[in-house]
Amino acid sequence: MRRWARTAGTVSLWASLALGVAVSAGGELRLREPGETLPPMTLYDLDGRPHTLAPGGGEVPMLLFFWSVSCPDCREAMPGLAAFHTSEQSRGVLVWAINVNGQPFSNSVRAYATDMELPFPVLYDRLEGDSLVAADPLGVSRTPTLYLAGADGKIVLRQVIRLDLEAVARAVSVLAR
Repeated sequence: MRRWARTAGTVSLWASLALGVAVSAGGELRLREPGETLPPMTLYDLDGRPHTLAPGGGEVPMLLFFWSVSCPDCREAMPGLAAFHTSEQSRGVLVWAINVNGQPFSNSVRAYATDMELPFPVLYDRLEGDSLVAADPLGVSRTPTLYLAGADGKIVLRQVIRLDLEAVARAVSVLAR
């Protein structure tokens, strides 16, 4: 298992410090459960453009994939996630790869995204006060973590560490009906 909050190395230092501040200031993180609603959030992509993720807008299902450049499980999952994105585009599923290392590691994140030829937007999580904007409200403390929410913003599936993209595809099929 990979806990990005405890991973050694400079790539994870920012995420580690951010999580440590959030945990000590706000208590234990709690993973959001299926049936709960994703919170709205604004994150920035590799080019600094803002993207507001507003679950519950009634448009399409949304998949949030939290990852770190130093995470071997994330590297293993990325090709499958890219294939999933390509195969599910016709159903309108929005896939967002949310990097927990943050903009201070933009060179590493950009190189990773380029090397992996990621076909979906890569966004940076960021500190706002003592909390990470995306990871903390969802209780994310390990990578990879995946959330799938319906068009209503309700979480239908959560996976941590070991991803089962076939289960994600089945859940999307149910949501697309």
